[in-house]
Amino acid sequence: MRFPWLTLAVVVVVVLAAAAGWWLLRDAGRREGRRGWVANSGYVRDLPKYRALVRRTRWALAGTVVAVAGLAAAVAVSAGAPVDRHMEDRRLSSRDIVLCLDASGSMIPYDGQIVTSFRTIVDHFSGERISLQLWSARTMVMFPLTDDYEMADQSLQDVGALMTDGFRGKSDSGVYVSSELLDFLEGTQDPEGQLASLAGDGLAGCVLGFDHTDQERSRMVILATDNEVLGPQIYTLTQAVTFARQQGVVVTALYPGDTTYLSSEGQELRDQVRLTGGEFHDAAEPSAVQGIIAEIEAQQRVDLDGSATTVETDRPGRALAWLGVALVALLALGGWARL
Repeated sequence: MRFPWLTLAVVVVVVLAAAAGWWLLRDAGRREGRRGWVANSGYVRDLPKYRALVRRTRWALAGTVVAVAGLAAAVAVSAGAPVDRHMEDRRLSSRDIVLCLDASGSMIPYDGQIVTSFRTIVDHFSGERISLQLWSARTMVMFPLTDDYEMADQSLQDVGALMTDGFRGKSDSGVYVSSELLDFLEGTQDPEGQLASLAGDGLAGCVLGFDHTDQERSRMVILATDNEVLGPQIYTLTQAVTFARQQGVVVTALYPGDTTYLSSEGQELRDQVRLTGGEFHDAAEPSAVQGIIAEIEAQQRVDLDGSATTVETDRPGRALAWLGVALVALLALGGWARL
């Protein structure tokens, strides 16, 4: 309420007016000498029509009291000028997160579930900017850093559905995918088929996805890969991690393989991401998502220039609606009871 005292004043006036009216009217007829008797009229009380009129009058009076009370309450609330208040902080949340997904053949059996995990992580965001990049031999930016969560979730949903429905099985020679998924991933593939899963280049591309490098911001890459590199890279994983550290980027990994008996590639990935302050998670474990969320929440927030302000928005609609309902009810009762 913008003027709560005015609401209280209306309530007090209505209560005093009701009390005064009751006091003046309760014995008005007797005080003014207007009370009289009519002979041989006792049987009238037993007539069905009389009883029906009495019942209707009582119901009408009760309804009128309720309608008037509702009318008074609506007027009181309207007089107080109801508003919504919320804090608007111009210091936007300064955490940037890049979702960095390996779309090579060895990862396709796991990518659908990993994208589902990405969606769960994004559901916990509030103000952070997020980006999604897919890579294998080349990087494909699905969407740059944004806080448009509706668009981001729809994009993740579409990618997840393509990955899940497009995977048709695997054998010792490779994986089988649908033509739709093959066309979708064309931008990440080497036309000659000699390069795949270039983890160093993929991570470096995701680090380059951060903007505002002149500002102090919290930056994280969630890297989903098995680190099974095929072919020469511009950046090795070690070089890409060094680049990330220079840019102040934390890299945390989602690994799809067996974390109990890690391969040499898995060990390298684990050791390198920990150098950035990130963690190494088993993508198959349900706790991995909560672990990443906890990491993000633990990262320091860096506020941009600005100040928080209280924003008030008038919301008279509900009170005015009840005012209209009470008026219509009062008129309807008057017409029904012929008052």
